[in-house]
Amino acid sequence: MRTEDTHSRNHPFRALTVSALAIIILSLLAAGIWIKRQTKNEPQIISQSRLEKIIRVSKLSTFETIYNGIAEVESKENADQIDYYVYYESRVKAGIDFKQVGVQVDNEAKKITVKMPEIEITDVNVDIASLEYIFENKKANTPTVSQEAYKACQADVLNEVENEPDIYELAEQNAENVISALIRPFVEQVDAEYVLEID
Repeated sequence: MRTEDTHSRNHPFRALTVSALAIIILSLLAAGIWIKRQTKNEPQIISQSRLEKIIRVSKLSTFETIYNGIAEVESKENADQIDYYVYYESRVKAGIDFKQVGVQVDNEAKKITVKMPEIEITDVNVDIASLEYIFENKKANTPTVSQEAYKACQADVLNEVENEPDIYELAEQNAENVISALIRPFVEQVDAEYVLEID
């Protein structure tokens, strides 16, 4: 049975993180610079290719959180026996592949539809300096234990966060906000009557 650090896991995903805000701000700045350069050089029309270029300015994850947990490392000789427990701290990033964002423009209906790809875990970074051990089997405390423990922690955090709906929901919400923030300024400048739908 898995032991968890319940204090560190009391709804860690409810608040919008500073990292997510920074991502949105950077995306807005990048889009603003790109749009400003474009408007100086050529007449403006709303097209699929132009909107795709705007969206693909951003290649960042849309959500980052800290996850702390305890991984169990089983005995190699007996899978029913735990050699040791290891506490770890990690940073988890989630987001979308912006290259997979689909855009459709209906100029007659003045409607832009953006199709979002699925949210995925984009990076898991376990802080190896944070590892703390409780040995059930003293023989498991070898010179290579940190390498083995690090891999166990990575597997543990991936297993935990992949089943954590809050991460995916917040990453999706942030991704939609980023896409909206990238597209809307350009659309409003060219023709404010266009409606943007993000699916």
